[in-house]
Amino acid sequence: MRFVLFFSVLALVFVNGWTDAPNAIAGVVATGGMRYRSAAWMAAGCNIAGALAFSLFGGQVAKTVLGLADFSRLGFQGLCALAGCFLAVVLFAAAAWLWGIPTSESHGLMAGILGSGLALGQTGIFRWRDWQPVLAGLFLSLGLGFLLGLVLYRLAGSFLQNLCPRRINRWQRAGAAANALMHGGQDGQKFAVMLQLVWAALAASPAGTEKPQAAAVFFCAAAMGLGTLCGGRRIIQKTAVEMVQIDPSQSIAADLASAGALLSLSLMGLPVSTTHTKTAALAGCASARSRRSVDTGVVGQMLAAWLFTFPCCAALAWCLTRLLLALSS
Repeated sequence: MRFVLFFSVLALVFVNGWTDAPNAIAGVVATGGMRYRSAAWMAAGCNIAGALAFSLFGGQVAKTVLGLADFSRLGFQGLCALAGCFLAVVLFAAAAWLWGIPTSESHGLMAGILGSGLALGQTGIFRWRDWQPVLAGLFLSLGLGFLLGLVLYRLAGSFLQNLCPRRINRWQRAGAAANALMHGGQDGQKFAVMLQLVWAALAASPAGTEKPQAAAVFFCAAAMGLGTLCGGRRIIQKTAVEMVQIDPSQSIAADLASAGALLSLSLMGLPVSTTHTKTAALAGCASARSRRSVDTGVVGQMLAAWLFTFPCCAALAWCLTRLLLALSS
């Protein structure tokens, strides 16, 4: 079980870098501002930097996530619950990736925690005050991302369109880097906390409620960066080519809007989906020019995937936790 648990948390972090991080570079790659491989290397580095900076010197998001459920006090049952939670998110994200649909490992993780807790009979996991930030982040990531993308492009669209090719390329690279940095800052905190929970569960000791340990942050950031390098071309194709038709100016506005929204919500300590935020910002920028540039069919696919994320991951986590408990008895 110890091996399964350690493998599952590493797989979770890797899959996050593999399926979630590509959203940060979707615009710059789709518009030809950078080659995919170069953009992936840049995103990997920024993910690592963001995870280290926000986890070691901020930690508010990490504290919020840790307060939801600390299974490390439950002994062997806690190990099964954590493994079931992580494996559920990995399976769901991998299935969505086959269709090129970006999913939110962040909200999948929240759902997995809920499902695993219910599998153990931990009804106390329904404490409303602990889940308020999760629900607030779910709606604010979509609303704020779309609104900032729409407003920013309407205010600065003409300026961005009139930039010379060299300058617009620099702006694109800077926007993508800022977005990747904030992805690392948000998701790096969440998954460093999960790794810390694993270590605490294996040692049968409380995980605590402070910032993630430096070792957990470094380990998590490296695994996330490796996942980013392994690619997410399908997701880039779906979000920045099929869903919307954008030009370099819209790509810049979407990246800056998404990064600004993620920074604001991170400082508030809200665990949010970087996928939701960036995709909403892309849709907002595209809508600012013409609603026809947004493919509502693709948007519907993504909304359906996101709506199913919570119930599917919760149900999978419940089933996998019960299965692991049964196999180990």
